[in-house]
Amino acid sequence: MQHPVPWNQNLTELAKILDKEDTANRLMDDYWQRINKLKKTLGDKRTQIRVSAATVQKDNGIYSYGSKHPSGIVLKDIGVQRPSSQIGDFIYTDNLSPETLSEIDGDVLLFVTWNKQGDKETFERLQENPLWNKLKVVQNNRVYLVDSDHWYTDHSILGVKALIDDLFKHLVNPPQNNS
Repeated sequence: MQHPVPWNQNLTELAKILDKEDTANRLMDDYWQRINKLKKTLGDKRTQIRVSAATVQKDNGIYSYGSKHPSGIVLKDIGVQRPSSQIGDFIYTDNLSPETLSEIDGDVLLFVTWNKQGDKETFERLQENPLWNKLKVVQNNRVYLVDSDHWYTDHSILGVKALIDDLFKHLVNPPQNNS
């Protein structure tokens, strides 16, 4: 499978076509300022915390996001650790079985949610699986539901900004009441 163009490269190429390179440069400067603020806020914790990103869909099963996914690019820029199954030259790994749920375990699990009824039911069934409750991240109550609109669908600078907002929310000031 050919990788889609990364969001930041897409922004640069679009800016050249539209002769808006100054705007793209400002947007990228803002991105790096926010990344650096998040890195500074997290301090040493950012190099020690293992952040997993995954989801489940009725039609596609359980899958996790890799290094080439937009969220993977942002997480790499921040410098957080990732589960070994989410490191590599790929966008996502699909068709994980309930028996391999440990591949999405981490200190924090950002779990992408979908608005489709079948997907919600699939997630509810996953949560009822005894193997789900064996995950360290579930036992530590550090599973955070994030919206598919910007974690999966919107690979623009606006989607990336919303993704960073989620990272501030769930890594810096995690809510007490999550999934």
